Amino acid sequence: MRRRSKSPPEHRGPTIHDVAQAAGVSTATVSNVLRGARYVGPEPKKRVQDAVAALNYRPNSLAAGLRERRSRTIGVVVPDITMGLFPAIVRRLATRAACTDYQLILVDSQEDLGWEQERVRALIRRSVDGLLVMPCRDDSPVLQDLRESRIPTVLLDRVAKGTDFDHVVADNAAAAREGTRHLIALGHRRILLLASDSTLGNIQERVEGYREVLQEAGLSASENVLVVGRNEVDSARQALAAVLAGPRRPSAVFALTQTMTIGALQAIGEVGLDLPQDVSLLAFDDCAWFTALRPFISTLSQPTDDFGDQAWVMLMARLNEDRSPTQHSQVSCRLMVRESTAPYRAPRASEVVPALATPRTQ
Repeated sequence: MRRRSKSPPEHRGPTIHDVAQAAGVSTATVSNVLRGARYVGPEPKKRVQDAVAALNYRPNSLAAGLRERRSRTIGVVVPDITMGLFPAIVRRLATRAACTDYQLILVDSQEDLGWEQERVRALIRRSVDGLLVMPCRDDSPVLQDLRESRIPTVLLDRVAKGTDFDHVVADNAAAAREGTRHLIALGHRRILLLASDSTLGNIQERVEGYREVLQEAGLSASENVLVVGRNEVDSARQALAAVLAGPRRPSAVFALTQTMTIGALQAIGEVGLDLPQDVSLLAFDDCAWFTALRPFISTLSQPTDDFGDQAWVMLMARLNEDRSPTQHSQVSCRLMVRESTAPYRAPRASEVVPALATPRTQ
């Protein structure tokens, strides 16, 4: 019987053993770095990454997946890839995946429950190893599909209280309290809270934080929550413009989503007011354009890297047979004081007329 000759060493590609030897670590450590399976300290992790780059090592994901009966894919579901914190979280998840042999499959549910369910079911049929889901609603019907699939899943941002899924959320109430206190410290007493959909838990928490601070400051009678009902720019613009053109306009607006912030900016300009001389504006979420045009927008910035990192670690733990109780993580927001919030200035008599004018039509 003729034996097959082995390929000469000079013709074979680098192996995981070569990477381990070059990095001075075990093959298990190399595997943990590449798959994100377990925590590896920054110094050995960098050595492994440097060795992978120097040797041009490419793990055979297909072969590994066949051996382990895994697809080496992670499904990522977002409600709107163009807006809010979602694009930044996806970018962070892509960075984490790039250090492993997992590939991401991204779907955009477009804030539509039916589309969300169809797309998630498609990911389940593809036998993805895990799912990172930012659902359209806290009680989205797709959650039952996820339970029945038994695919490890981590939820982000929009999460119902008491959920049985691992999840990462922002400390929305604390952020709203800090933002409201900031506006009160500037002398504002008539602060309008511009909310999108009050049925979402994260929006409810932000409203609760606002109300708590008004109560502690003795300003409960000045509570002013404008609920638009949908997270749409035009809806926010029209609703707020009507209030700003009225006889009791607020001196500050606290917009609870990036979309509400855009609508607020349009409304403020539409009724002929200046920002922040006539009205201060505080946003929730952050993005590059907040510091692209003057005045720069003050905001409560959500830590998108923390969202992505913590969700990824949770999911990798489950994929490595972690059977601990449901994991919950809450990340803190940061108040970024810029130029759109300023000390309260009482309008002079000559300035009252523009504020009462009929909104300009486009």
